[in-house]
Amino acid sequence: MATSAATNDVVNWAYQYSLASAKLSSAQANASSSATRSKDIATAQASFNATMKSLVPSDVQSSVQFQYFDAYTNYNTALAGASTEKERQAALDGLYSELSGLTLPTATSSTLDGLFTDTMNTQKANISNAAASMNTMLASAAKMASNASSAWMSAITSGANALNAKAASLTDSMKSLMTSLGLDTSGITAPTVSTTPTSAFAAGSATAAANGTPGSILNSALIGYLVANQATTNNSS
Repeated sequence: MATSAATNDVVNWAYQYSLASAKLSSAQANASSSATRSKDIATAQASFNATMKSLVPSDVQSSVQFQYFDAYTNYNTALAGASTEKERQAALDGLYSELSGLTLPTATSSTLDGLFTDTMNTQKANISNAAASMNTMLASAAKMASNASSAWMSAITSGANALNAKAASLTDSMKSLMTSLGLDTSGITAPTVSTTPTSAFAAGSATAAANGTPGSILNSALIGYLVANQATTNNSS
């Protein structure tokens, strides 16, 4: 399981890296006028490599991959300081010696066919896990969309009920005034706002949410909006 590095460790790594880089640059500059330029640069590079290696966790240093690249780092450092064919050959011999000391991990598959099968099974497991995660995300999105739809429906219905109640009250007051003036009020009725289009939209959303497809919910939301908008346009015309 991955863990987060402590702040103190990060600060220490940054400091040690900056200091080692500064020392390397200084040593390279001093070596430019030295009679043993190659050896001086190789020594400075080896010191830098040792500092970088010390910052790597011990469990990583024990891995075959790290040891392999460490061996080649040492080889390149030794090669940079070699000025004769004998020294270059010694650097190469040192590389082979380090590589010979590596212990390769035990293979989990005994045959190439087994390796292929194990690899494919691992890939299938990874794909399956990714698909399961995607389904979970889609279901979560569908639930959120459904909840948003319910909240929207509740707000629409509450607003419509309040508007209808206010319209009925104002209509009754107006009819009372007209009656006191001797006017006929038999043809006057209170206007009402219907939530039928939004109710149809809610039903469509519920069906889409049950299928767990956010895309279907968005489609039903669009249809519900168009239906409700059309109903409003017809009522106002």
